[in-house]
Amino acid sequence: MNQFRNLVVTAALMLTPLSQSFAIEAISTNAPLRYRIGGGNIVTHLTGAPTAQLYSALRGVGAKLGRVDSYGWRDLDRKPIPGNFDAAMLEAHRQGITPVILLEYEGSYQTLQPPQPTGSYDDWFSAGQAFARRFRPNGEWALENGIVNWGAEVFTAINEPDVQATIPREVYRDALAGLADGVHSIDRGLRVVPGGFATCNSHGDATLRGYGPAISALLEDGRLDGIDLHTYYNAKWYPLTRGRDFSAQTCFDRIKAAMGLKRDINFYATEFNIARDGEWEDPRLAARLFLTAFWDNVGVVKSDGRTSATMLAFPWNLADTGGIEGPAYAMAASEAPWRPDPRAKVLRTVLQIAGDMKLTSLDPKAGKYTLEGDAGQLLVWQNLPGWTDKPGLVWEIQLPDWARDAELWAWDGKRREIRVNGDKAVITGLSGNETYMLRVMRRRP
Repeated sequence: MNQFRNLVVTAALMLTPLSQSFAIEAISTNAPLRYRIGGGNIVTHLTGAPTAQLYSALRGVGAKLGRVDSYGWRDLDRKPIPGNFDAAMLEAHRQGITPVILLEYEGSYQTLQPPQPTGSYDDWFSAGQAFARRFRPNGEWALENGIVNWGAEVFTAINEPDVQATIPREVYRDALAGLADGVHSIDRGLRVVPGGFATCNSHGDATLRGYGPAISALLEDGRLDGIDLHTYYNAKWYPLTRGRDFSAQTCFDRIKAAMGLKRDINFYATEFNIARDGEWEDPRLAARLFLTAFWDNVGVVKSDGRTSATMLAFPWNLADTGGIEGPAYAMAASEAPWRPDPRAKVLRTVLQIAGDMKLTSLDPKAGKYTLEGDAGQLLVWQNLPGWTDKPGLVWEIQLPDWARDAELWAWDGKRREIRVNGDKAVITGLSGNETYMLRVMRRRP
């Protein structure tokens, strides 16, 4: 932000009654863990009580992000109506949840009466410009409400176009180009991402039915920040129990190769989960596998194999008790009050012990990750066949010299205290075939 814009923002805030205001942690690959985790959908036509379940779930697990989704973001003449987001944005702010905006469009809209075509580059440019101007941090909406340093930093559009695959590829490309250019005409620092893709996961299609290569130039020149992949692990169709061939990382790498990308891009996951179905119907088994799936999505790396690519990772669906889409992905055991199912309990546990830590070391091939924070470290080991180069029943770990105490954690919580002997810990008696976490506490000065 230049000096003139700083003066404008400051002057406007002096004239506006202040509501609750707080700075947010920017969404980035270096943000603390809880600021990269969230859920959805926060829909713009439901505010207040209908969204209470989702906000209870986000607070319950300790996540900080939410996908704000709308089908009513433009009128029948394809003119943007960002005011439809105002109430949902205010509610998100009051709940302490940072929004990720999704402008929704389905290919089936082309068959409505009257038909609703996808729209031109100019249509989407106008939309990007209008929504960025209004909802970016310190944008029009924030100034009107006396809210400082809070707003949407990520704008996405057209969720899962590769499922129906009815939008012409060149029309899809022009829509994303228009959205990106419109958003960036307001603020180059904002990020634009295509809505999530599904068919690498569901059909093994690294071209995403042609929609990936269609936008490759927009990813290469940086107008699009990265890609959003929806990964639903399933015992029959996408069994992570068979190794990293069935991982978010593998799809990410295959898609980039199919696009021929040379630029490193970021990874987004606005939907992922373990399907509690078939061989994985047992809630305890689904919870155990969810921990592996969580670190798979959080631990995606760039082309060098060690630099974090993950901007955000949202399990689907934290608020659902099974009434929306059935029990397979429902992560709530009850409504009013919200209670977590075993998979949501796993997420809550991870954010309780490591939510304020940052990833400092990533090695997916070895299945190992390290996070650090003021209180200490969390060491993660994906000790499953095909997820680590050396699976085993013993875990030997070099510890920092400040290490005081250590605890072994897994999907079901803390397993045991671990003796720290100098700068080393040797953990024996592991059952294997699951993900482990070692929490290392810092010695007090």
